[in-house]
Amino acid sequence: MTFTIESAQAIFSDTQVRSPIPATIAQFEKLDVDDKLALLWYAYTEMGRSITPAAVGAARLQFAESLLHQIRHLSSSDQLQAMRDLANRAETPVSRSYGAFSVNTKLAFWYELGELMKQGIVAPVPSGYQMTAGVKALLETIQKLDAGQQITVLRNAVVDMGFSPDVAPSTDKEPLFARTAPAPTQIEVAGITEPTIVSYLEALNRDDFETAVALFTDDGALQPPFQKPIVGHKAIARYMRAEAQGLNIMPSQGISDTLPDGSKQFKVTGIVQTPWFGVNVGMNVSWRFLLNPEGKIYFVAIDMLASPQELLNLSIV
Repeated sequence: MTFTIESAQAIFSDTQVRSPIPATIAQFEKLDVDDKLALLWYAYTEMGRSITPAAVGAARLQFAESLLHQIRHLSSSDQLQAMRDLANRAETPVSRSYGAFSVNTKLAFWYELGELMKQGIVAPVPSGYQMTAGVKALLETIQKLDAGQQITVLRNAVVDMGFSPDVAPSTDKEPLFARTAPAPTQIEVAGITEPTIVSYLEALNRDDFETAVALFTDDGALQPPFQKPIVGHKAIARYMRAEAQGLNIMPSQGISDTLPDGSKQFKVTGIVQTPWFGVNVGMNVSWRFLLNPEGKIYFVAIDMLASPQELLNLSIV
């Protein structure tokens, strides 16, 4: 049996439930620029009371410090224009600098920018701004999501801002997240005994991306939530270093199916905690694996689950 990336994406398609996250992100994209900034301001000041980002640390912020220094010393009107340029993905010096950041540095930038807004150093919204019906409706939608889904929506909103240069951001020199507590490095998954699956998840919990990538075939692919597949060892390694640092992966159960040619497909559900929000917030996710007959990973997709109940509703249908 010959697989392609396209056909591999369809494994366990009957067990997937539509997530509310893509529609929520699309709703955010339809807002005008000041409404986007207002929503982020509300998220950092109001929702932040229950969803508190972990401290990012000086090492993480050093990559964003120069741009933050620029913005904090601008006039209020110029600060607002700089943020509008980020939201509009305009090609300006500030927007280009931001666009060259890695995902983790963008998150660090907005974490610190939110702190500066709270302190009144950076202007959050135009003077006299009145919240529109569109912002109110979207805020109501976001408030109904669980904490992990809220994090994903807010993350995607800021990660896609800025003007992205043609060259992919380099993450080679970025520091790893300092773990406040060790992640589980010996994993047991009910219903799964496949060594490749267990080794992959354990390697990610050690931030051992070299070992994790070596488990893929040369043409293997990883599909992050709501993104296109990332193909090949080099590209997968770059993604893992940019986005998988410091994760606590806690799988709970799984199912498997052996195909006629000896290939195997697996679905594992569990919880992932990110270093940005600590141990208080877990995202409910699933991993869908396709292994070739030699036990190498040809494809893995990470899916955000629509609700915590899906963690318990795992079966082959």
